Amino acid sequence: MLRNGSLIAALIAGLLLAAASAPARAEDNGVIKGKVVFKGDVADHKRTKLDTSKDPNCKIAKPKGIGSYKVILNKKTDPVTVRNVMVYVKEGLGDRTFTAPTEAVELIQEGCQYTPHVLGIMAGQPLRVINGDTTNHNIHFLGQVNPQYNFTQPKKDMKKDLTLVKESTFRVKCDVHPWMGCYIAVFDHPFFDVTGKEGTFELTGLPPGTYVIEAWHETFGTMTQTVVVGIDETKEADFTFEPTK
Repeated sequence: MLRNGSLIAALIAGLLLAAASAPARAEDNGVIKGKVVFKGDVADHKRTKLDTSKDPNCKIAKPKGIGSYKVILNKKTDPVTVRNVMVYVKEGLGDRTFTAPTEAVELIQEGCQYTPHVLGIMAGQPLRVINGDTTNHNIHFLGQVNPQYNFTQPKKDMKKDLTLVKESTFRVKCDVHPWMGCYIAVFDHPFFDVTGKEGTFELTGLPPGTYVIEAWHETFGTMTQTVVVGIDETKEADFTFEPTK
């Protein structure tokens, strides 16, 4: 039987746990959105064709070739923006906890490349790896805190479900096709997004508060800024990568 002091402590712990895992409130509707801008000489980051001659099946699947992924600039936007930038809440959520979705996030090997190139997922959410090619692929996770999965998918349409349980960002490679690579970022919250063809991002459903937002790019590194969001409020937060030669 618990003594009075132990009983009170247990009740307090239970209340704190309930508060931390409480469902979203009506006021948890803040939005932080923006774009990731490139400032510099676009010519310095022209995409090059990757050598895929090691596997003739890749040439068949992608006859026009595969461009490098280290830097992809959206030259048709004004200003020029950057693709494949992971933008996420780095600080400000306190001890809140969030339930991971049960719907699987897909990482597809198609045309001898990974799609998407940068993938965000919540810890505990299923990750489904799919071989969309008629050639053999090897999936090798290079993470340090999550399981270092390393397996092959020799046939088209093969699928494998995995689980990642700790926050981290790590690279994935294919040991069969050395040009293939992508990045997976695991979060313990749902407030993350990856820039696409417009170079934009949007973080929705945020509780009112002060947040440190970070933008991560595999070549340009990271940038952060602090954003204060109130109830029913949308804040703009642009990032500008200006690489030095």
